[in-house]
Amino acid sequence: MIDIKRGRYVNPIAEEWLGLVKKFFHDPSRSYIELPSKKRRYFDSYAHKLRYECLRQVFIYTKNKRHRIACVKKLYYWWKHLDTIILANPNAIDAQIKIWDKKKIGEIRFLRFLSSIFVTYYEKISIKYGHYLVNKLNIKTCPYCNRQFIYTFKGRVEERPELDHFYSKTDYPIYCLSFYNLIPACHACNHVKLDKKIGLNPYSGAFKRKFIITDKDGNHLTKSQIYKLTEKEIKLDFAGNDPNEELNDKILGIRDVYNKHTDYVKELIDKSMAYDMHAMKALVESFQGVGYHPRQVYDFVWGRHLMNAEYEDRPLSKLTKDILDLLDIKRR
Repeated sequence: MIDIKRGRYVNPIAEEWLGLVKKFFHDPSRSYIELPSKKRRYFDSYAHKLRYECLRQVFIYTKNKRHRIACVKKLYYWWKHLDTIILANPNAIDAQIKIWDKKKIGEIRFLRFLSSIFVTYYEKISIKYGHYLVNKLNIKTCPYCNRQFIYTFKGRVEERPELDHFYSKTDYPIYCLSFYNLIPACHACNHVKLDKKIGLNPYSGAFKRKFIITDKDGNHLTKSQIYKLTEKEIKLDFAGNDPNEELNDKILGIRDVYNKHTDYVKELIDKSMAYDMHAMKALVESFQGVGYHPRQVYDFVWGRHLMNAEYEDRPLSKLTKDILDLLDIKRR
């Protein structure tokens, strides 16, 4: 898990996203809905169409007059606070969802009744502005797994990473357009996660636990024991316990999928033995003769983008850095 906010200012991008959402709803349009009489009702903006659709659903949702009035008031409250909803940070969303989940109040039931309407508008807006949003964020690898590149590009058509809803858009549709709920992700992570709840939002932080190498029984190994392992004997695990990280791992299968990369870990181990302290010293001295700094030599050997803020720039960068730390290989 990579921290999206590390190394970039996301608040201006969030404000820009809010502006695009409001532009979509308030720009003049000839949107319409099909009436039962097979006639069309036209609207001068998507905002007016959305309000009409939601108000019409109120009369289907409940027959009780007082309940209908309460639902209408709630709709107008949400419309009035659109900016707050779109810009709600993960802590604010978490707090509201805990209230809904604890009390099982009618408000969330009503919201879920409107889910299909809200999700339809999310799909329209993501088609129109999703590429722009992901391009502005400029995230190069999936923040959930750090295994896949997720570039945006323009070929015959515009291509972009998928946008995962950290909080399910069907369970909590009011947040389906919220900036901090939209996570650029690879196809595998997005489709494994689906509507399941995980513990750590990439906008809230990164995995703090480090990868470690164990034997097949899960026993911690010394450096000398690691050097003796064959590729088939290598097992990757995380050091320590963290409930939120464990939930991400369980749903996304991070530990399991990283154990498909034991060949890469074995290469790092073998390279660390080949480039021991004496070999690295000789290499540094030879490169310094042509003007290279020791840190640049480190990058030549082990790869760039191994600082925390750079993990997102290269697949498997966190794994690489954690294994190098385990083997006492430092960038000096």
